[in-house]
Parts: sequence; C-alpha cells; structure tokens
Amino acid sequence: MDAETTGNGRIVVSLTNVRFARNFAQAGQGAGHVAGYGAAVTGANAAVITIDLKKGAKVAQILPLPPSAANKNNRLVIDLVSAPLSELTASLPQKKFNTITEVIAAVTPPAETMLSPAVMTPPSPKPSADSAAAAVLRKPVIVVDAGHGGSDPGAAGPNGSAESKVTLAAALALAEELRNLGRYEVVLTRSTDTRLAHEERSRIARDAKAELFISLHADAIADPKVRGGSVYTLSDEGTERSAREAREKGDYLVFDLDIGGADPQVGGILYNLAQRETGNESDKFAEILIGKLAGVTPLLNNTHRRGNFKVLLAPDVPAVLLELAFISSPRDEANLNSPAWRKKSMAATAHAIDAYFQQKGAVRHASNSVGGTPR
Repeated sequence: MDAETTGNGRIVVSLTNVRFARNFAQAGQGAGHVAGYGAAVTGANAAVITIDLKKGAKVAQILPLPPSAANKNNRLVIDLVSAPLSELTASLPQKKFNTITEVIAAVTPPAETMLSPAVMTPPSPKPSADSAAAAVLRKPVIVVDAGHGGSDPGAAGPNGSAESKVTLAAALALAEELRNLGRYEVVLTRSTDTRLAHEERSRIARDAKAELFISLHADAIADPKVRGGSVYTLSDEGTERSAREAREKGDYLVFDLDIGGADPQVGGILYNLAQRETGNESDKFAEILIGKLAGVTPLLNNTHRRGNFKVLLAPDVPAVLLELAFISSPRDEANLNSPAWRKKSMAATAHAIDAYFQQKGAVRHASNSVGGTPR
C-alpha cells in the first residue's frame, strides 16, 4: 500500500494484491471530514482509492482489518482527526515505493488486464544478469537544445549577432564538455542552423529516454544596460497546459507506462504525480546550476524563474531553460561570441549536471515515447 496527498485535500491510496468485494461502491458521498471518495480497479491486482476532504484533517492511523464472523472481507480503515491541512502529508505512512515510476507501475496494468480483475497476470521473467548489468552501467542521457535556428533566428544583438547562432555554439561547447567527462550520453536537438518545432525538441528528449533536458537561449530587452543569465523551470500555468494537451492528444505515456487506459480520474492523478516528481527534479537541477554559474558569469537577481515554455512541457523529463545572457547588451553579446567565456560558462554547466547526477546517486529511467513567449 502507498498513500500520497495531492496537496489540495485529496488522499490517494494505491493498493496492490487486492480485489474489491462485488458490492463495493466505486464512488460515494462521505461524512465527517470526508466530502466524497472514488475507487477504481486498475489491473488484475491493483486499485486506487481517492478520498477528498471537506475540512482540515490528518491521518491518525491506517489499520487493515482481517475477515471476521460479521464480515468475511479484508477491510482497510483510515482514521482521520481534525488538524490543519498542512499536517496531512506528514501524517501519511512511509511510502514503500522508491520512485514515482514504481507507484505508476504498480497501478498501471497492461491494457488486456485493465477490466479483468479476476484474471491474475503471470509474473514477468527475471532479467538476465547481462541485461541487469547493462541497466546499471547505462549512462544518463542529456539532451542539449540550442534555441531557435534556421528561419527562426531569435533575438538579435546590437552588433548583429543572432540568438540561434550563439545558442548553437554554446550547445556544441556544452556537448563537448559533457562528452569529455565520459559519464554521459549527449544528444543535440540540432547541430546545424536548422529550425525545429517546439514539440519536436521535447519529443527528441523523450525518444532518447533523456534523464535531463537543457534548452539554451539568449534573452533580449529594450534596455541595453540589463545583462546577466537566468534559469527557468515550468510554471504552474505550464503544468496545467501540459496536462490539458495530454488530454487533447490522448498522450498519456509517462515513464515508459501508458496510463491512458486507466479510469480518467485515476489517469489524471497518475499524470499529476509524474508532473510533480519531474517538476521537483527540474527545480533541484536549476538550483545546482545557478550555484555553479554564480561567479563564472553575470546572473540576474531572482535567477530561478518560472515560465510557460513549450520546450519544458514533457511530464517525465526534468528540464530547464537557461537564458545564457542578454544578447541586447553589448557586453553580454561580446561574451556570447567569446570562445573563452563560452568554454568557462559551459564547463560550469557541465559541472552542475555532474553534481546533479552525483546527488541523485542512481540513474532514473525516463520515458520512451518525452506565459511567456514560446521557446
């Protein structure tokens, strides 16, 4: 069993090796602290229960009850007591799953077993020693995206520099730094002056099973005195946009698992969990990156910012957009065209990537499918 909260007064309980009684109601009104509940069978031996609270509460205990003379079914009792909503998450039991991938996998069955709870899925064969070793030795895949390109040159500097050209030079320099480390597989979304659609850039990341996506850009503003870099992660508006586009396109593939066949409510919950996990990882990397760039290149105040950028929408690939500098500033434009500055700043970026993966410890296997001006 695994219990989570979505942060808005909803408790999500994921169960494995269970089967609902025939007369179990799949939705209903609650009482006391509970406004209502929903339940869905998500596979031959998996289910999800959602509990919506109507007032502040926390979990006092979760108690499984064995069959008795009065009731021959196994039961799960969740006791709630009044408390500020902020105390709900801390009151939940320790999760038994190590990653969000495991949570989704536990409640996302193969399509053929989705509506057949009476049919038990045979256990998957154990991976061979060679395949297990290959998984352990697999290098993290880093996708480096040079913004703009081709017929879309992006912003222009006072001396005529094109954003698409300076970002490509930076992307090539970053790829070289990462390859020299020997610990990463590097994929460039473009290595020449060509134009790519925003969706194609994130699709490259997902198809490559990327562990991290970094999109390089150069900022611009009317005031030539403004200079410095900044790092963007996805805003709440962008997160909602990603979920909306997934619904419209029917693209519910996250972490190699297709959750589109699940009950719509359950599928939405799982998609949101994936987004939250990915957003947390993106934020972690953004903070590490800012720390490594500080002192190496000028940075804006409030360096970590949030934006509704298309290239950051993948629900299962941690991603940041790095504004290298202001191409509209003559001093920053000179930096963007300087091989020495480029090497120094991209070396710092590579060190940030290295620090991020050292902090993670183990390689996370990403998906195999991946407000502001669109990037």
